[in-house]
Amino acid sequence: MLRILYTYLLILFASIPLNAQKITFEAEVNKTEVSVNERFFVQFLLTSQEKIHSDEPMDLPNFGGLQHLGTSQINRVQYDNGKMTQLFGVEAVLVAEQEGEFTIAPAVLKINGKTYRTQAIKVKVSKGLKPEVRGGQRIQGAFITTEISEPNPYLNQEIILVVKAYVRDYALLHRLRNFQEPDFSNVVAKFVSEKVQDHEKQVLINGQTFIAKELARYILFPQKSGELLIDPFSIDVLISGYYGAEAVSLSSDPLRLNVKNLPSGKPKNFQGAVGEFTMNTTLSKNKAKQEESLHMEVEIIGSGNLNTLQMPEIDLPEHLEAYAPKKRNAFEARPSGLKGKIVENIILVPQYGGNYKISPISFSYFDPEKAKYVTLKSKPFHLEVEGESPPVVDSTQLLSHLDQMNTVEDTATQVKTSILPKKLKEARTQVVESVSTNYTHWLGALLGLLLLIGLFFGFRKKKQTSKQRELTSSQVQKQFQGEVQQALKTLKTMAKDQDAVAFLSLEENILTTIGRHYAGMQLADFTTESAHAQLKKMDADLAEKWKDMLLNCKQAKYAFSGESVDLTEKYARLESFWKLIARRKVE
Repeated sequence: MLRILYTYLLILFASIPLNAQKITFEAEVNKTEVSVNERFFVQFLLTSQEKIHSDEPMDLPNFGGLQHLGTSQINRVQYDNGKMTQLFGVEAVLVAEQEGEFTIAPAVLKINGKTYRTQAIKVKVSKGLKPEVRGGQRIQGAFITTEISEPNPYLNQEIILVVKAYVRDYALLHRLRNFQEPDFSNVVAKFVSEKVQDHEKQVLINGQTFIAKELARYILFPQKSGELLIDPFSIDVLISGYYGAEAVSLSSDPLRLNVKNLPSGKPKNFQGAVGEFTMNTTLSKNKAKQEESLHMEVEIIGSGNLNTLQMPEIDLPEHLEAYAPKKRNAFEARPSGLKGKIVENIILVPQYGGNYKISPISFSYFDPEKAKYVTLKSKPFHLEVEGESPPVVDSTQLLSHLDQMNTVEDTATQVKTSILPKKLKEARTQVVESVSTNYTHWLGALLGLLLLIGLFFGFRKKKQTSKQRELTSSQVQKQFQGEVQQALKTLKTMAKDQDAVAFLSLEENILTTIGRHYAGMQLADFTTESAHAQLKKMDADLAEKWKDMLLNCKQAKYAFSGESVDLTEKYARLESFWKLIARRKVE
């Protein structure tokens, strides 16, 4: 549906030439404070006094945890003092399922090569903003009710709530106004926009004929055991009176749910999934080369609490490196429940040759219909990798010592460099190859290398001690920044040349060096998560940007061959980040 809308907007915006000075692109929200489960809308409006041409469809933002119920296009003309202004855009209907402060990110639109962005909007969601409604209000010939699919559900079980109006006269259906839903306390509620086929029909009640009309349908997930109370729904009906039409309120009775705890005997890997599910797992290939990427896909399909479902953990063998998974949600609120699937794609990279066995993947859920836990399990995967065998000895510690030789430690700033002397690099390579291919000679090579390390440390320690006495903290920081600037110049050239392989390798090197420097970490201790935790103490926002860029860089290195990477955009993002973090002082 959204793809069709985007295509329509592209045609709409392509109608016409540009006067950039008269263009505005803004976001407007009808409310910045709403109640839980209260629908509101945001408009992304392009305003121009001249006709315009859009390079591509509008890129709608991430709504920051708000539920997106639907989208419609805006196309209108208004006049102000005789001047015509054209307004084009999109209106999105949103709802918040829980309390908190949410941020609607900017929408993006490109016009003649220039990028326009709306401002970010913050929306505060609270409970108790709606007025209390007295339940059971009705008039002769009209009332509303609530129907629930299961009054005694389990915790997190999916249940369907339907609100219906009953009237004796069809004319009253056209006089219904101002439908109000309550705050759903201790319940996650998803509004269902799709109508059922018989949402309006005639029924017989106590020998009288009524027209029943479905006013709203929700999928509920109880979040607390025990008795839960859902307050009344209400709607106004316009009744003709002596002084004209008068609005009279109709309201349902309060609804009570008796929520049961999940039974004992939960499987060890159970993470709260409730419903009915199936699982599919695939590996893109069972034969690969050393450091060649492959993809594992895990797919959970079914009906239930897909909105909070956690994907199963994967137990990987040593030397099979996994990158942050890409997750895709493909489920929607249907009249019969929340249905669809969640797909997770993980990039795997074997570091050495050999035969790898990936243990079976298991996923457990609770089936409320059968009142029991169910565990799904895949078959094990076998991967044959062509390449060098893992070192016989633990080379990790050896390489860590060699990399630490490359570290210049200043007690005030702990600045690191990323360059090993050429001779030592060659020696390290020779030792690893010797360890991997000729086990009988590894001890002699190791002793020779350790001797070389000792000589190097002795010489370097004397040299660095004198240098550290001469360099101040600010001088060392300036030297570090100069090295990063030089690396960025090289990266910019690679972006212009579209050398993606070299670009991504250098980008990862730069980001790792920056992370180690500002996190104050040795290379041997460095991990993305540990550095991210340290950077958060300095600046949480910068820490998130750094982690996001590093993970995206690693993902791109092993992405599908058909995927293209915008190197210019990646460089601009890294350069912008560097300008921000370079102002920070190392603690």
